Amino acid sequence: MNTMIQVGSEITIVPCKELDNLRLSDLAGRRAVVTEDLTIPERRERGYMVRLVDGDYMDEENWFIPAHAAYHA
Repeated sequence: MNTMIQVGSEITIVPCKELDNLRLSDLAGRRAVVTEDLTIPERRERGYMVRLVDGDYMDEENWFIPAHAAYHA
């Protein structure tokens, strides 16, 4: 998890086991902007709500991305 990532940060989505488990591995390599930080320790699944920069995926532009799948661009 990259602690430099915050709301408004542009990230690149990278492959990871958690992304595969969510069946979202097709998002790997896409760019997104963080809209909500969901990495507080109390959460079972830590990550970010993001808005895809380069177009929708499955007719949606907003997605939950696990923290391990977010790389600060």
